[in-house]
Amino acid sequence: MVIYDLTPTSRIDRTDSAARRAAWDEATLVSSLQGIVNRHAPRLYLDFVQSNGISVDRFWLQTFSDPQAAPDTAAGWLATRSRIEIHQLSELLANFRPDFDGVVIYDERVPATSNLAATIAGVENLLPLRYDSSPHSLYTKLVLSPDGPRLPVKRRLLASDDSPMFTGTGKIPGTELDSTGSAKTDAYLWLIKHYIEPGRCDTTHVGYYLDAWWLDHTGPSVQNHTLTNHDFVIAHRGFFFDLDPWEDETPVDDPTQPLGADGRMFRQILQAAYDRTVGKEMIHVAGFTPWDTKYTNYGTAGGTHEPVPTEWHHAEVLSAYNAYMDADALGLSAMANASFFMHFPLKERYPQRKPTLETLREKGYLDAHNQPIDRTFVSIYVGDYDSAAWVYQQMPHLWNDPARGSIPMGWAINPNLADRFGAGMDWLRSTATANDFFVSGDSGAGYINPMNLVEPRPFSGLPSGLTTWIEHCERYYRQWDLSITGFIIDGYAPKTDEAMRRAYATFSPEGVVLHQATGWGMTDQQPWIQMQYDLYEVDAGASQILSDVRADGTQFLMYRTILWSPSKLRAMFEKVNADPKYGQRIEFVDPYTLFLLMRQAATDTANTP
Repeated sequence: MVIYDLTPTSRIDRTDSAARRAAWDEATLVSSLQGIVNRHAPRLYLDFVQSNGISVDRFWLQTFSDPQAAPDTAAGWLATRSRIEIHQLSELLANFRPDFDGVVIYDERVPATSNLAATIAGVENLLPLRYDSSPHSLYTKLVLSPDGPRLPVKRRLLASDDSPMFTGTGKIPGTELDSTGSAKTDAYLWLIKHYIEPGRCDTTHVGYYLDAWWLDHTGPSVQNHTLTNHDFVIAHRGFFFDLDPWEDETPVDDPTQPLGADGRMFRQILQAAYDRTVGKEMIHVAGFTPWDTKYTNYGTAGGTHEPVPTEWHHAEVLSAYNAYMDADALGLSAMANASFFMHFPLKERYPQRKPTLETLREKGYLDAHNQPIDRTFVSIYVGDYDSAAWVYQQMPHLWNDPARGSIPMGWAINPNLADRFGAGMDWLRSTATANDFFVSGDSGAGYINPMNLVEPRPFSGLPSGLTTWIEHCERYYRQWDLSITGFIIDGYAPKTDEAMRRAYATFSPEGVVLHQATGWGMTDQQPWIQMQYDLYEVDAGASQILSDVRADGTQFLMYRTILWSPSKLRAMFEKVNADPKYGQRIEFVDPYTLFLLMRQAATDTANTP
């Protein structure tokens, strides 16, 4: 295996235009190379992502090179692999020169062409290069310079005279189609006609990542360009796009386009992807709305909608086409090496230690009639882990927190994240304590609005995709031994109804947590409960819980936290339990215990909020 240090590209002066372009160009090229050379085996590993003061990539490299890192796991997967450290791009390219056929050139004047180039890179084994004939550009060094490798240009996303290939006028190049009136959306229509509709790329693997607009709109963290996330999609020969999901605005990166052109192309590209699957497969969309630079009203992003409504609209549209998010959201959006870790040898099944009635009796939670005692039982959704990037960046810090194991925790980790980072999920399971429990995160095996899977489906008008979703979830829930869905997000879709709860019972029989609901109840044998509130800080969280507690009677409550450490959770638990009025009647339990208690309560009583 080859290890390449990409960290110098993240330490640039962000105010220097040339430095930004050099960093972007190298990260684009290296990440694409990684996707190509790792397609069939884990050969190239990058060091790039920094989080919580450490090199995340080095942490995971060390973990999976140490046979003692975790018992009963493949943590020593890399222990016997020989390795070479390479620090020069020229040496890296020379090492892997037999693996790629040349380069595809794109045009930063039409930023969308960077995503076209990333798509072509995976399909045709080419490296993407930004066209720039200045003396010190990467294009000049690799293609023009007599002292360089003189890489052959196999594809050009520019006109023959080096002017923009896409202009938003006339006919779309290489087609008989009239322009959409936008160079940006013309580029994506060209991609549909030349790569998606002919079946040249895998439309079940999609990257929704920022295009070359970043070059002049760099945020506070260079690594949030998410270029190192590209490798997984490229390895699968998937496609990339970056479009505004709203149809009632013109995006800041293409302000002269006809109103709603981006939003219409957003749906058209999803329809093209759906058509290739004939509705028989779910579509994995890695990435998230680039809310700090486009499509929202945040700062200078130029949109008219708030960030969270934009996320929700993005999700509701995706869901209408059988697509789900692997939500690499800012500012934990960066991930590297997914194409490397996708080769990790996962087990067929990862069983959990789940509570039983005997467990509840031993803890004194049931009375002589096997009914829950007069207490308020509280469980915490420990999230949000609907993104492989978030697990990749945060678990080195959170999982090693000294308080882990001292309190019951319901880690809400979507099982589909195993596609990009199954190695990390194996490690979590292998090092879990008796107090670490796992449920799915947002909506199941992917962030989706489930009611937009069923007819009448807004935006798409397609037939129901519910069977496809159930089969998709069953596979992941079975492997990771999940039977609780930690939070079904409805967003702007209709609220999850009884029929949908019954559908979820086929793979999530022990319970679901609902977005729009009141209290708790049962759907046949499946318990459900509302997500009470999001908790943000220890004192406010403790106050919220105490304000929801009744003076008597059995009560069940579920709350959501985002990126809370075990120490922070324990501090809140201790503060709640120290309350002189209600503290002693509150029991903090894991989600499986909570739902089992609810099931027992339902065997004898009608449940009301």
